[in-house]
Amino acid sequence: MIPQDEYNTSQETTPSNIFDLSPHEETAPIDNESGGPTEEHPQEEASQEEPTPRKPRITGDRSLWFLYFAFLATSLLFIYSATSTLAYRGESLYAPFTGHLKHIILSIFAAWFCSRLSNSWIRLGGMAFFVLMLLAVIATPFIGTETNEAKRTLFGLQFSEFYKVGVICLASTVLSIRQLGSLNRRFYIFCGITAIGLLFVAKESLSMGLILVAFILGIGLVQTGLSKSLLMIGGIGLGIITLLLACLVLLPDSIIKQNSSTARWKGRIEDFTAKSDSSKFVIDEDNFQEQHARIAIARSNGTGVFPGNSVERDILPEAYSDFIYAIIIEETGFIGMIWVPLLYILLFFKLSRWATRSQRDWQRIFLLGVGIMYTTQAIIHMCVVTGISPNTGQTLPLISRGGSSLLATSMAIGTCIAITRHIREDEHKRALEKEEQAEVTAPESVTETTSTVAESPRLTSSDEADDMA
Repeated sequence: MIPQDEYNTSQETTPSNIFDLSPHEETAPIDNESGGPTEEHPQEEASQEEPTPRKPRITGDRSLWFLYFAFLATSLLFIYSATSTLAYRGESLYAPFTGHLKHIILSIFAAWFCSRLSNSWIRLGGMAFFVLMLLAVIATPFIGTETNEAKRTLFGLQFSEFYKVGVICLASTVLSIRQLGSLNRRFYIFCGITAIGLLFVAKESLSMGLILVAFILGIGLVQTGLSKSLLMIGGIGLGIITLLLACLVLLPDSIIKQNSSTARWKGRIEDFTAKSDSSKFVIDEDNFQEQHARIAIARSNGTGVFPGNSVERDILPEAYSDFIYAIIIEETGFIGMIWVPLLYILLFFKLSRWATRSQRDWQRIFLLGVGIMYTTQAIIHMCVVTGISPNTGQTLPLISRGGSSLLATSMAIGTCIAITRHIREDEHKRALEKEEQAEVTAPESVTETTSTVAESPRLTSSDEADDMA
């Protein structure tokens, strides 16, 4: 680095000589008492003026933020169109849309707050969050508010949505603690703890319980492979589901309580499996939503009727939540049909790529857990709309209307963004350590090379002649 005092300040720079490249006479540096570099220690004085390198500003993955806001923009567009029935029933035309907009703004702040969390806060806070959500889902069937013939909300929130995030936190913690024993043992412990809340969640929402079971099997397959523990847990889960389905189908209507979630699920299964070819075109009370969802898809004609021109939004009772994908296809055709799955595919792909870059087990499990959980829920929603599976009542994550689902999913995405920032910080630290090791080993290698050359015998002229011959 050249000290400032060495510059020639006596020569004035004018417009006439600013492009003059001819050599000029350099003046000697002025030796004064103002702290300029002396002849005795010029290098020491110059090194003191060198600025220390600043740590680069490391942020989370911006593409995840882009995907998150792409989901929210899609939600705003189609929720405004799908809530026409709510606007007609309400006092204000824009009340349903403004209410959803408030939920989105609150969810953005929640995602930003979670994206600033440290590693310790994510791990310790995640376990505390799971315990609170477990207590909430246990208390909901007893003191909760009844919604759609089932007690699903408590204090205005549907805690089963937050319990899904808590289960992801539990998986990332338990499956990464090696002091608990082998991986199979850790998987058993995780399944046992999760099953406590799963029983209360499935009692009020069987489809939510099935999503949690699918998540347990998915994260188990990723962590343990086709192990004995996974096959055992999968066999037990499959046996319980088969037994429940058999009870729903075989038990008479007199035993099953009418107007309950059990009777509702029995009607959905019978409507999906026991229909003849001629009855598929008959719209009754049991298949009303499914049939009109297919009508909405058929009305698109591949090109769509343009956003805001949907007809089925005024007929479908849950057009803004359980069947929002049908309204998207009706209004945008093939574009919307491909756009929505593409968002979830990109989200799962990005989270999987970051999971492979992480050196910490709990970070890898959390990223994969978020991808598995919400991609599975989206697939189930789209299968219901297109008639592949019976109606489950599951929303489309980050798109359907619903404050609890939107807030919980935003917290999960924000935590993933925080983890990507910590992964980059770890990569930066490892790069600095490699540079320091290279700087330490480089002078040693140079010294060894110099000593080797010095110790090697000098060839005489006769020896050189012999070698050339």
